[in-house]
Amino acid sequence: MSGNFSFHSYITTTLSWGEDELLTESQARHSSKSGSTGSIKETEEGVGSAGPGGVGRLRREMKDLKGLVERQGVDMGRLRRNEQLMRECEHMANRIKELEYKVGSYQEDAQRRNQHILAMEERLKRTEELLATRPAELTGTQAFLPTTDHLLEAEVFGIVRDLNETIYQVAVDLTEEWEKLESLRATTMDFDPSPQPCAPVLVQLTRNRDSIGLTLLLQSCLCSQVVSMTSSWGHQGLALLESIYQRLSISGEHRRQFQVICDSHITEGEAISARWRSLAHSHLSRPPPDPTLLVEKLAKVLDHTGSFSSTKYSLDFVRTVALEKIETIIRYALHLESVFKVEITSSDMSLLFEPPGTLFDGGRMTNEFESCGLVPRARDRIAGTTEVGVGKSMRGAGKGRRTEILLRTKVVLEGDIMIGL
Repeated sequence: MSGNFSFHSYITTTLSWGEDELLTESQARHSSKSGSTGSIKETEEGVGSAGPGGVGRLRREMKDLKGLVERQGVDMGRLRRNEQLMRECEHMANRIKELEYKVGSYQEDAQRRNQHILAMEERLKRTEELLATRPAELTGTQAFLPTTDHLLEAEVFGIVRDLNETIYQVAVDLTEEWEKLESLRATTMDFDPSPQPCAPVLVQLTRNRDSIGLTLLLQSCLCSQVVSMTSSWGHQGLALLESIYQRLSISGEHRRQFQVICDSHITEGEAISARWRSLAHSHLSRPPPDPTLLVEKLAKVLDHTGSFSSTKYSLDFVRTVALEKIETIIRYALHLESVFKVEITSSDMSLLFEPPGTLFDGGRMTNEFESCGLVPRARDRIAGTTEVGVGKSMRGAGKGRRTEILLRTKVVLEGDIMIGL
């Protein structure tokens, strides 16, 4: 702006100077004409002698001014290009700051993970040494392991219901604060309100800035992450033991067919694999998950609304609104992992989640909108899971495994919310 101001000032001064020169010349000629006491012949001779030279001079000055204006126009275009480059540089600087922020977060997470990996490698080394030197003692550990569950199913249901309630509160809090943000300012992000066939239904609703769709999508995202956190055999410190657990599980099914009378432990319904799993998880713990993972997942959901100019702003929004409740969700998930993998040995228990697009099954699921009178139709598909369920897998006599649904998942169906698109 300072460059534009100087240019206009310069042009105005120059043109004013040209006008003053013209006015001075005109006044001089007018004065000479009106104040002359000489004869008409002398006046004509004066004009004839001075007029052509003055006009030529003025023409040269006007030509010079035109050239000056053209040069200043070129300078003006250069200034505009410089301003555009400055804006682009400012945008790139903001992008660099955002990337530096993310890199710092990833480096901290990588450092924590490396420290934990080193600790797990040391524990694994000690465990391998123990297995190599004392196999006879390990074969006798079965007698010292607990043979009954430490928690009742009703207590497990209470933990899961508290977890589902906290998930709902996080989704509602984020949606309400997002609505306040939208009411205070007009969004500057572009979005396409038309349905996109390749995108899930809840994602389409969120892109259309539908608050109900946003709440349901946040719930489904949290439910999916909680189920992943409680399935801890995929954790790096325990993944090495998963194949051993699977072989023990299969072996236990075969043994049950032949030892159902002789083996008192198997008649209790307590499989060798479950007790070994409990021992492994008791001695190979993992650090609490970093809340950053859940924060990033929720921020990505909010980014679908187009209300945030950068990922950093959506991440800060989630941390400000819901970080405390997110940490509560992680504590519930860790508690359930301990219950399922350590304290319950009569069966394999786990949280249940229904992926989007799955056909509705009334034996495993309940409809979120059943209270509104909406009855699931044939071949209705799942749009999202709003509450996790609980299931357990048990071994039957000579029949392999059987799965029992203890607490059905709560889902929302595509047919019930398609009207919002």
